[in-house]
Amino acid sequence: MKQRTCLALVSILTLSLVLGCQNGATTSPTESSNLKPLAVMYGRFISSNQGRGPKDEQELKEFIKSQPSQELSNLGVTDVESLFVSARDKKPYKLKFDPVPAVPGQTSNIFAWEQVGIQGKRYVAGTLGEIMEVDENKFRQLVPNP
Repeated sequence: MKQRTCLALVSILTLSLVLGCQNGATTSPTESSNLKPLAVMYGRFISSNQGRGPKDEQELKEFIKSQPSQELSNLGVTDVESLFVSARDKKPYKLKFDPVPAVPGQTSNIFAWEQVGIQGKRYVAGTLGEIMEVDENKFRQLVPNP
């Protein structure tokens, strides 16, 4: 009897944790922006090319289009072209291509950013996959010559 009670309590606790995590889970705006899957694909490009970054937007787009549809679907990508446009300011992201981008253990470089953003803040994406929302002062520090 004691073993059954203990098992029942463990089952209830596990179920509560699972349901609680699912109901409380929210996606941050930066995680749901187009920049997140774009940054992930940028990172995959680097991994697939011995640490070399894409030479231009076209090479990055071709790489993304060559990925299995299931991987793109898992990232929420239904249209590759839309990845390159900010959902917030409706303008194409500005991109900077570096043949030798940062690698883990180094400082990340910003490779993509919103042209305008909203309310004085822009999303920026780093070569190591991080997405940040920054004000104009921080943006100028991260991207001195946009």
